[in-house]
Amino acid sequence: MKTLSEKQTLFAVLAAIFLYIVLLGGVSAARHYNFQTQAWDMGIFTQTFWNIAEGRGAINSIEEIPNHFGVHMSPILFILVPGFFIFPSGYYLLIVQTLALAFGALPLYLLAKKILGRRDLSLIVPAGYLLYPSLHSVNFFDFHPIAFLIPALLAAFYFFYEKKWLWFWIFMILAASAQEDAVLTVMFAGLFLAVIHPTEIKARKMGLLAALAALIYFIVSIKIVMPYFGGGLLRIDRYAALGGSAGEISRNLIVNPLLFLKTAFSAPKLKYLFWIFLPAAFLPLAYPASILLLIPGLAENLLTSFKNQFSGFYQYDSMLIAGIFIAGIYGLKGLLNRFPNKILRFKRVLLMAILAGFLFRSPISPFSFPAGLFKSNEHQLTLRRIVKNIPSGVSVAAQTNILPHLSDREKIYMAGSEPFMTDIVVIDGADFFGFKDPQHFSDYADSYAYSGKYDIEIIKERYIVFTKKNEAAAPSKNFQ
Repeated sequence: MKTLSEKQTLFAVLAAIFLYIVLLGGVSAARHYNFQTQAWDMGIFTQTFWNIAEGRGAINSIEEIPNHFGVHMSPILFILVPGFFIFPSGYYLLIVQTLALAFGALPLYLLAKKILGRRDLSLIVPAGYLLYPSLHSVNFFDFHPIAFLIPALLAAFYFFYEKKWLWFWIFMILAASAQEDAVLTVMFAGLFLAVIHPTEIKARKMGLLAALAALIYFIVSIKIVMPYFGGGLLRIDRYAALGGSAGEISRNLIVNPLLFLKTAFSAPKLKYLFWIFLPAAFLPLAYPASILLLIPGLAENLLTSFKNQFSGFYQYDSMLIAGIFIAGIYGLKGLLNRFPNKILRFKRVLLMAILAGFLFRSPISPFSFPAGLFKSNEHQLTLRRIVKNIPSGVSVAAQTNILPHLSDREKIYMAGSEPFMTDIVVIDGADFFGFKDPQHFSDYADSYAYSGKYDIEIIKERYIVFTKKNEAAAPSKNFQ
């Protein structure tokens, strides 16, 4: 079999990146177009970007803290906002996220080639990344700044091995800017680099310095910056089974370590571990030092009682993906050193693992591809018309899948949680999501209907639009 040249291999990687962008970009855009993105988190970030572009700062009216930096420390938002000036839409966020995740394959390929020294294996590694189910889920489910940790950390590792220190620091800073918990991944990545380069003084120093800088930045973020904006580590409640505060959780780790083991290794979480490591052929486990890369993400997802975090289907694996593939390269390198005559077998096993993970776990596999996203229906057409006719500047309450399309205003709320009666309310009478039961939904609609303050339109015998009397527009008057 003819061996691919270096140019041909690079071209193959770029072609795979292009296919990923077309496929995942198309699917994520279609989800948004067809009202399948949600207030949490597409609506949050679209409105936050809109407010930043309007000069109001990183605020939104959906989260529990008005300023997003009270919920998550994500300065990368300000790096991305210039593009929002040019293309002020939720589609911009989905496109830039897809591009970033796709091009993470390029530094991964270059890193694999440098460490493994083989073009064939170096091509399989980015292919595995681009077919990795958790990457697809991160890309598939709305927009999240934490996703940018993945390509930034991969690029940082590549430049570390090239000893291009300025670029190493630029991408480590970008990785840390994604979110406050991403900083912990950066910190442990620095420790990992220091541990595996004990005799290279410059490399060891850079790794330790990166870890120290990340630790300082993390402390400043959670102790000063986030409290300044009225928040802090708000998601600590997801670990309530381990203690009521960070201090109590730390004490329980020493006093009752069995509680942590029981929490981390329940049957659903063991299943989760199987599915995140299978598509990488369990190679990260072949390199013990790789645990340093995975500690923050594994601790975050295995110790929680919040099921979405260990489902593998949302953004939460962003903390792990770069580390899994970096560790996988080292694991593969170690096996090749020990068993140099079994390269062909390793390639086959790796390819089979990649294919199995993609086919049985990816949201875009042939078995689960959301083809329905590319078919229009009356429900979506009607919602688009309603949204299009809602005036800018008015406050709106709507269900979670409608709000991302109404984020270009100061006041948007999930129906049922608005702090005051908004100017316009849009609800789908066939969708009770966000309400305890149909009765609560009915009571909510009645509170507006019998207030005497609203004009009421019922569209297609399903959609209800309440417009405060004397408002400038009745959004759906042409749809009967």
